[in-house]
Amino acid sequence: MRVLPMTPGQAVYHDFIVAPTTCGPAKRLFAAYVVAAELSLDRLAAAADRVVALHDSLRTAIEPVDGEPAQVIREPDELDEQVLRVVPWDGTPQDAARHVGALDDWWAVPRQLAVQVLAGVAGGATLVVCVLNHVCSDGISAELVFDQLRTGYDGGTIEPADVEQFAGYYAAMLDEGLRDTFDDWVRLLDAGSPALPQWMIDEKLATGKVSIGSHGWTLAPETGRALAAVAQDRMCTQFEVLAACAGLYFRRADGRPANIGIIHSGRRRFRGFAVQGLLRSYVVDLVDHSETPTVIDAVDRRRDLLRYRTEHFAKLPFEEVCARTGRSPGWRAGQLGAWEIELNGMYAAAPDMTMQQAPVRVADVPLAEDTTCENGGPTLLVSFVLGQDGIDASLRYVSPPLDAATVECIAMDLEATVRFVHEHPHAPISEAPVIH
Repeated sequence: MRVLPMTPGQAVYHDFIVAPTTCGPAKRLFAAYVVAAELSLDRLAAAADRVVALHDSLRTAIEPVDGEPAQVIREPDELDEQVLRVVPWDGTPQDAARHVGALDDWWAVPRQLAVQVLAGVAGGATLVVCVLNHVCSDGISAELVFDQLRTGYDGGTIEPADVEQFAGYYAAMLDEGLRDTFDDWVRLLDAGSPALPQWMIDEKLATGKVSIGSHGWTLAPETGRALAAVAQDRMCTQFEVLAACAGLYFRRADGRPANIGIIHSGRRRFRGFAVQGLLRSYVVDLVDHSETPTVIDAVDRRRDLLRYRTEHFAKLPFEEVCARTGRSPGWRAGQLGAWEIELNGMYAAAPDMTMQQAPVRVADVPLAEDTTCENGGPTLLVSFVLGQDGIDASLRYVSPPLDAATVECIAMDLEATVRFVHEHPHAPISEAPVIH
């Protein structure tokens, strides 16, 4: 057993996660899959044990030591908690959501493990859910845990993941501290303004009750080709191009800098957007085009700033910044948040994923919309799922001020912005599509 001090980021986020007032999504980091076969639960448990044995972060607990919370890293033979827990599952998405939601407060008390694997069998299929305590497991994802669990179950060799774990970099973070990060967060938020037309802001603030709507679609092939071409030309990821295009489209008519929230749920990718767990993936992008004359300049600037801000700002959770400064996360009707537009990018699961030679699909786990609204509560959440055969997108919106017809227009305009950047890279920013 090893005992290490908590990093500043861990200490802040641990306090936030265990607080009874913390909303559900911040407490929940999971990946859920359905395997089209009845798996051996004993064999699955053995594979889970092997995965946990390879990673310090999965055997890291936050426990009081001499009256102060600390990282306690146990060796595999020191564990007496089970990695895998068998749960009754009726085969429905709603029941899967019930099991995930039941773990929202799992980490509110000390646990030896930073991962909990759930498994349930119904109708010849097996539900497998990997849930992480992201206070401990920065640098490793629930998807990566499942990939390794799948490999071990099928008899393959599991190698330690190529991730930097807390035990490796905690000293540097202790030396670095978080004062500058907090000051820069506040400075950035104060400099920004809502990335929505004023009439939408006025309508939202005048509203006492809202409903949640959603619009989903697949980007047109020509949009996908334009996106891939710009990403290759500018040596960045497609999500970075999408973020830059969103910054162009949601620019303010008065030219003021606008705040857009950015979440990236994907893993590390070559030439772009390094992601290391929740603490390093949730940032705010202050979109300011005052020194970027052309649309391709805007792409380059957004690319570079997003990479910097992912590394810098996400060390201190946005929710903690709100708590320290008295800001509202803005999820309730009639309030504004730190940002009203939020982008989320994620990579689709591999289409040929199998386990026990049976197909594996990402489980549909519907979570309550009112809970979704709590975590920052943007008026418009734009999500992109980047797959090998195309990009699926969805717009989750608050009504009012938005309605279905307006959101459909926004979806078409976002695609038009991508194509405009590809076709007219040296055009002035003023010519790019813009929200009205």
